[in-house]
Amino acid sequence: MIFINNLSKTYGKKTLFEGISLNINRGEKIGMVGPNGAGKSTFFHLLLGDAEPSAGTIQTQKGVRIGYLPQESSFHSEHTVLDELTRGDEGILKLLKEKEDLERADQAASFRYGEILHELDILGYFELEHKAEKVLMGLGFKERDFNRPITQMSGGWQMRVLLAKLLVLPYDILLLDEPTNYLDLNAALWLKSYLAGYGGTFLMISHDKSFLKEVTNETLVLEHGQIAKVTGSYEHYEQLREEQRLTLERRFEQQEKKRKQLDQFIARFHAQPNKAAAVRNKRKTIERMEEIHLPPDMRESIRTFHFPRTRPSGHRVVKLENIAKSYGEIRVYQGLDFEIERGEKAVLAGENGAGKSTLLKILAGVIPSDAGNRQVGHNVDIGYFSQTRLDTLNPENTVLEEAYNAAPGTMSQEALRTILGAFLFSGEDVDKKVSILSGGEKSRLNLAKFLIHPPNCLFLDEPTTHLDVDAVDALIRALEHYEGTLVFISHDIHFVRSVANVVYEVSASAWLQPGQSGKEGSQVRKFFGNFDYYLEKRDQGLMDLKPKKPKQGEEKARLQMERDRVRQEEKQKKEEERRRKAHNMSVGNEIQKLKKEKQELELESYAKARALSDPRTYANQAKARDYGQRLKEIELRCRQIDVEVAGLEKKLE
Repeated sequence: MIFINNLSKTYGKKTLFEGISLNINRGEKIGMVGPNGAGKSTFFHLLLGDAEPSAGTIQTQKGVRIGYLPQESSFHSEHTVLDELTRGDEGILKLLKEKEDLERADQAASFRYGEILHELDILGYFELEHKAEKVLMGLGFKERDFNRPITQMSGGWQMRVLLAKLLVLPYDILLLDEPTNYLDLNAALWLKSYLAGYGGTFLMISHDKSFLKEVTNETLVLEHGQIAKVTGSYEHYEQLREEQRLTLERRFEQQEKKRKQLDQFIARFHAQPNKAAAVRNKRKTIERMEEIHLPPDMRESIRTFHFPRTRPSGHRVVKLENIAKSYGEIRVYQGLDFEIERGEKAVLAGENGAGKSTLLKILAGVIPSDAGNRQVGHNVDIGYFSQTRLDTLNPENTVLEEAYNAAPGTMSQEALRTILGAFLFSGEDVDKKVSILSGGEKSRLNLAKFLIHPPNCLFLDEPTTHLDVDAVDALIRALEHYEGTLVFISHDIHFVRSVANVVYEVSASAWLQPGQSGKEGSQVRKFFGNFDYYLEKRDQGLMDLKPKKPKQGEEKARLQMERDRVRQEEKQKKEEERRRKAHNMSVGNEIQKLKKEKQELELESYAKARALSDPRTYANQAKARDYGQRLKEIELRCRQIDVEVAGLEKKLE
């Protein structure tokens, strides 16, 4: 459908990519990944013809309709939501105009009129309204929104309308640039399910590994100025990348050992005339060696990072009592009681508009409530992160200076640079002034500062929005070892699954009696378990089983049962972790034993090879023959050890 040949794109001295040749074929669901700023969005603009390539060609088959969802924009239309989706695209509108012209000319019985009806049927025109309503509901729209003018909606909801239009109309290829950016968690889950069963072709940029894993069958990897197309999902690509890196590391280690042996031989015998030829051969061998460059792995460096210890807080972190909050005539909360306990890593789930961000801000003390009481627990230090809160940065500082100012006195510059690198500030980037950073860069710097010196209670609002896939993983690994309390909002399914151990479902109708309008505000329900447990209960419909608040005794019993279940699961997890560690230790000991055996064999091989290089050894032919035979045995055994070690490494859990 799209054929790319020898494509290159440069901006001044900066080369985004060069010499790219690949095809996008019908039926492919492609995930595109790469570091921020590598040129993924630029690649989309080249495919659309909005940008000119520096070299090479892009050919699109005639008649192919491309739908495009930009990452940051707004969608302008004078129509209502449903009208925009059901009026059709340019092709449908052209057919409808021709149909109307034939009807005005009293040609409804003509052959062409029948052809038009058939073409409209193939394009799904007569099912558009039903399909549009289904997609709109999945993306979080209510029926009352269907007839709202798009111009009256916020930019985020306008982008949802555009996404719905792309999913409803019969485009041949969809280009989706971070399609979950304007979605809440529920809508993101629906979109993931929809795209998994989507019968068309799309190319999607995303930092959510759950999307990349479960909905794609091809992966485009943009890094180091090249775009590689890998068959399989992003998870398959990660496995290949790790295998390739391990292979490269082994080759590098073997080469360094060989180089060291050759250098030792040269250093030992370079001054002996009778070894001059051998020394020359060894030097030539070193010169002929292929240079193996082992690129730095930022993921490996961030794995070794751990949060600085935070002071322990009291058991009760933040408690809200009888909270009320309104915005004009909209009552968000009324009579809300809520409590966060030490050690919780809680996600606030629920549809947009239910009050998640408002609740997070009240908990963090960023905004006041209209009524009620907020109590902060003993020794609680609060930090609040939001994409829009950038006033905590000094515009005159450099990135590195901001990191230094946040760091405790014991943190080294290397550790600071490691954290900044994980959040996409590397090399000369750390010397940039804060005043010239983009909004996304400032947001990432704020997030990095939390890792450098975290409080013991973190409130995070969409922390992954400006991160790439590897940076999201770095944040996940850091939060896994965080000893404090965490409450966050995120639409990144992979992030939520990896971090949350408690789910708070925020809903405007959780406890409403039949017939109530919801004017009494949102309510919050707690699920003692991870996100998959929450989804399981939600899918079973347990959220709607209680039309009114339970009696106090029943609620306490239910909460105790939930706590007992969670404790049992935690106990099982710890036992499984102990078993895993014991297994890995046993396998690791076997690997070390084999590696030690190999080192001893290599030392013996070196000694015997030295002896055989001495002509006097051949005075005893039996001894020389035994040495030669032993060298062959050592070489064979070393190869066997490599195979055994590789097999054992696969057994590591």
